[in-house]
Amino acid sequence: MYQIIVTYTFVITPLIFIIFNILFNTNIINPLSYLIISTGYISMSLLIMVLFIPLFKAIKGFFDRKIFGLSAFSYTLVHLLLYIIDNNISLKYLYADLSSLLFIQVGYIAFLLFLPLVFTSTIKAKLALKNNWFKIHRLIYIIIPLSFIHYYLIIKADYLLFFIYLIMFILILILKKRIISNE
Repeated sequence: MYQIIVTYTFVITPLIFIIFNILFNTNIINPLSYLIISTGYISMSLLIMVLFIPLFKAIKGFFDRKIFGLSAFSYTLVHLLLYIIDNNISLKYLYADLSSLLFIQVGYIAFLLFLPLVFTSTIKAKLALKNNWFKIHRLIYIIIPLSFIHYYLIIKADYLLFFIYLIMFILILILKKRIISNE
C-alpha cells in the first residue's frame, strides 16, 4: 500500500504543478500549448523512471513500475488529445500534419507502439503471454528513442533538457548492461 501511495504521489505531483501554473502564472500566454509541452515532458520523465527503478534495490520497494508505465501512457494520451484539440479536432488539419511533419509521424508511431504495453499490463495478460510478455514490453526501448526523436525535431533553440534526457537514458542502458553482465 505504501508503495502505491508513494508512486501515485510522485505521478500526480507534476499534474498538480502544471494546473496551478496555468491558474496562477500570468506569464503563460497559451495554456493549451503549455499543457501539450508539459504532458510530453512528464511522460518522458516517467518512461525514464520505468527503466531507472529496477537498477537500484534501495528504491525498488518504494515505487510501482507498472503505475509509472501506465501513468506515462496516460500523460502521453492526454498529450495526444490536447494536440488534437489544439487542431480544432479537424481531421483535415490532423491529416495535413501527419502527412507533412516528421515529428508528428514519429510521435504517432511511438504512441501506437505504446498500446501493446498498456493492453498487456495486467497480471492475466502476463500469465497468458508467458515469455512473449517480456518481448512485448521491450518495446519501451523503441518508444523512448522515438519520443526523443519526436522531441528533438520540435526543439527550436534550447537543447539542454533534451540532452539531459538523452544522457540519463544512455546511462541507464550502460548501468543495465553492466548489471546484466555481472549476473
